[in-house]
Amino acid sequence: MSHSELCLKNAPIEEIAKIASDIIYQEKVEKKILSIKDVSGNSGAKTFICSEGEIPKCIVKVKGNESIMSSHPNTFKRVLAATENLRSNGIAPPIVLHGADFHIERSAGISVMEDFFHFNQKIAPPEKVAKLLAKLHSTPIDWYQNLKNEFLEQDLNISSILKPMPPFAPCWCLPWSGFDTQMPVLGVGNPNPETAKKIFKLELKTGVYKKIMQCSAFFPKSDAAKREVVVHNDFKPDNILYDPETKELTAIDYDLVQVGAAVMDFGLPYMMWLGSRFTNFNFRKEFIKSYLIESQLPYDDQNVKDMMLDCEINTIVAFPGLLANIYDAEIPLLRGIEHPTAKAGYLASGPDASPTGLELVDLLAEAVEKIRKDDDLTFSCLEDGLVVTLFKNNGLESSPLNSWLKEMQKNKMLRLFGIAETDGGELFVADHAKK
Repeated sequence: MSHSELCLKNAPIEEIAKIASDIIYQEKVEKKILSIKDVSGNSGAKTFICSEGEIPKCIVKVKGNESIMSSHPNTFKRVLAATENLRSNGIAPPIVLHGADFHIERSAGISVMEDFFHFNQKIAPPEKVAKLLAKLHSTPIDWYQNLKNEFLEQDLNISSILKPMPPFAPCWCLPWSGFDTQMPVLGVGNPNPETAKKIFKLELKTGVYKKIMQCSAFFPKSDAAKREVVVHNDFKPDNILYDPETKELTAIDYDLVQVGAAVMDFGLPYMMWLGSRFTNFNFRKEFIKSYLIESQLPYDDQNVKDMMLDCEINTIVAFPGLLANIYDAEIPLLRGIEHPTAKAGYLASGPDASPTGLELVDLLAEAVEKIRKDDDLTFSCLEDGLVVTLFKNNGLESSPLNSWLKEMQKNKMLRLFGIAETDGGELFVADHAKK
């Protein structure tokens, strides 16, 4: 059987290790059997790292069961085009073998994770991480436009909502807007594709999809944040590797790569490892400054702070941000109506669901505008984080917004924004994040 016909789905891990070893050592008389480790995430696909001693030699990626990330041909086309672009521009490592349902790529090195939320700063100091992100953002974007047009042409209603929006609008972020597959990506705890489709249809039916997608309050304002670039969309410690020979960093995992506003690659980091929960103001300031320098953009204090504020505001509409489909209990955008992911006992629908999803968009938009206009609130936002600022200031004197924030706290749905389960308590960390 040729490799092009070979399948590895459900194959024993020993078989996967042998095939990887054969291709890595094919030119050597004495072939070793690489050690193998399953590092699969939650996308449905399987990922294995094969190593010689402590040094990773290759990564095996095997297609998984149907999931949001693997069940639509548009996803396949986008990931293929993105990966080819990144490989040709020295970002992604080369593929050494294609099979019927898998591929093997050369390893780009060792993990840079200190833990789920932190980098090992000896091999991945912030200035090198910023340099990698700037390099990623410098790659060509022309591969995406035809795909974007194709995605939009699928549905006239969606097209009429999105086409008037500028290219830097958050609505173009595929993980949470889902206009390519009409299945928003929900993060850890992804429901099945059919449930995701129902969620998308409900967002359209209620009008909340149009409202949030066209809400200009969430648009970035700084020139640096607005730039159209290749966006990784999942830029975090476990997706970055260090090559001991070249001393360089490489980004991996291209399932969510697209083209969009540069700020899109900061919303998730500000929740997952770069925000106020994990770093101080000076760390973030220096990181953004390093990124602007590497991107050959103005990096004076005002430009740095303008970019930082855009990053904070992007956390609202980032994946899996405050307005995206949060997996804990309910979808904030669908409050006030029954929807398939809401758990019993939570305020998802009925007369007690206040504010509703539609009202929530207005409340948060008003809060963002207040922060932008008030120097003290802006400073607090840059120091503590946007959602933390809202929380500490009682929803900026908005009773409906404040009551919702407190409810979210009670139901453990503000964990990504550094909100403790109880006032004055320890910050909540999900079990999957402790691993």
